[in-house]
Amino acid sequence: MSWIIFTISGAFFQNLRSSLQKKLNKDLSTVASTYVRFAFALPFAILIFFLNFGNFEIISEILKQTDFIYLTSIASIFQIIFTFTLLYLFNFSNFVVGTSLSKTEVVQVAIFEYFLLKDKLNIFGIFGIIIATVGVIIISIKDLKLFFSNFFSKTTFIGLLTGLFLGLSVVFFRAAALSLEDFSSNFDKAIITLFFGLIIQTFLISVYLLVYERSEFRKFRNNKLESCLAGLTGFLATLSWFFAFTFIQASFVRALGQVEIFFSFVSSKYFFKEKITKMEIIGIIIFVFGVTMMLLTKMN
Repeated sequence: MSWIIFTISGAFFQNLRSSLQKKLNKDLSTVASTYVRFAFALPFAILIFFLNFGNFEIISEILKQTDFIYLTSIASIFQIIFTFTLLYLFNFSNFVVGTSLSKTEVVQVAIFEYFLLKDKLNIFGIFGIIIATVGVIIISIKDLKLFFSNFFSKTTFIGLLTGLFLGLSVVFFRAAALSLEDFSSNFDKAIITLFFGLIIQTFLISVYLLVYERSEFRKFRNNKLESCLAGLTGFLATLSWFFAFTFIQASFVRALGQVEIFFSFVSSKYFFKEKITKMEIIGIIIFVFGVTMMLLTKMN
């Protein structure tokens, strides 16, 4: 059950990265702070790529695998679009409604995997994913009245669209990793996918910053430590996700990975001593029940 360990690891490091990015947002633009997750993770990816393969000669062989390059490029673009969509969502006063519905990403991943990768789930796995997703949405909702009063608003559409782009990026990254030929090691596939994905994403957003926000590059010097830590935790999170994707359907990985919101929830209660609401307790119980049902289908 290696995928469980790496999924939880990915969720843990992603929560750390998100916390660091929130801190960076105070000094950097939202696009620049997003850039950190790619550009500052790339050196770590280059290092582990070299240590794993001993040199960079294998790159020429990988570049000949057109399916992999195509799938990685598409996945990278979808992930960037997801990031920008999420940032746009934060411009709305009722963004919590949209961000809550973006959690439907897991259900969308299951649908995309069925059509694109022909991965099927049994009935208990499907219900487990849906139940866990409902639990996460309930935990995300801070104001039930606000949620339902704005359910048929623009933020609902954008929230679902955000989940759509994230779901597509996840499925295409998994497809890219599985498409690699002549690599029997799951770890090799994860490293290669991460390495090429980060190169593409760093290049694309670098171009954007150079054209529209060139002044942001100077600000990175004043935030070197936070940027490097965000890059490291982002690298560890993504490597964990990709490694887990090579073992099992991404829908299971992302469903269990929603434990990230539980890490965030627990840390906020521990550090800020916030009171736990009945709604949050209900959400946690539903999430745990859904994840338990989902995991039991993979233990039989």
